[in-house]
Amino acid sequence: MAKKIMAWSKCKIEIGKTGDNDAMASNLTDVGVILNQSSTLTAEEGDRMQAIATGGEIVAEEPQEGTLVLETTIIEPTPELIDLLELGVTYDERNPAHVIKTHVVNDNWSVKVTPKNEGAWGIEAPKCNISYIPAWSEENGNQAVLRFSILKTTEISGNGNYWYKRVKNQSVVNPNQG
Repeated sequence: MAKKIMAWSKCKIEIGKTGDNDAMASNLTDVGVILNQSSTLTAEEGDRMQAIATGGEIVAEEPQEGTLVLETTIIEPTPELIDLLELGVTYDERNPAHVIKTHVVNDNWSVKVTPKNEGAWGIEAPKCNISYIPAWSEENGNQAVLRFSILKTTEISGNGNYWYKRVKNQSVVNPNQG
């Protein structure tokens, strides 16, 4: 029996603006230091269409696709991440400050999750909406929850119409990287 390679523990999450025709971003940026055990991919069941006859009898039912959400918490989000997501304005070094103008991240984004273990499965989702939710605690300092609502790509030249790809990690993630 082959050894099972798990996709647990430290992971790397990278983002970039979705390319033309819902293509996976070609230029990805690491989101930063991830809070321990804060990254999850969850699915929610979709609605069910029902045909109901008189008296409440269900005569037909069809399930609809649900939603997929990837969520992670970033410790001490960097000014570079805030700039990348176009959330605010950075002032010069003499007056270092970020004026946060919005928490709404515009455009569609791609996200890639690479697990630490070589041979483990990660994901690439070419089309997502991102929610940026700032937080702070005495235990962890400044934080930001990034919530990726994974969207189905459109059918373009036979390359689309999917949620995400499972991809095998072919190299070891550097444990010293943020």
